[in-house]
Amino acid sequence: MEDARDDLDRAMLHLPPGARRDLGRLITRIDEEFARRTLPEPNNIELAMFGWWWTRMRER
Repeated sequence: MEDARDDLDRAMLHLPPGARRDLGRLITRIDEEFARRTLPEPNNIELAMFGWWWTRMRER
């Protein structure tokens, strides 16, 4: 998940404004669901510089 979420952030940099807004709305919904289904991982807090999604734990 984390690598894929990074890819979405990179894609946003190259999209025209309309597509960026559309994808941004979708990413917001995905992020909300991911945050709802996961818990903070205090041992990975140093990874927050890469994106908050790197600091979440879930079942593996």
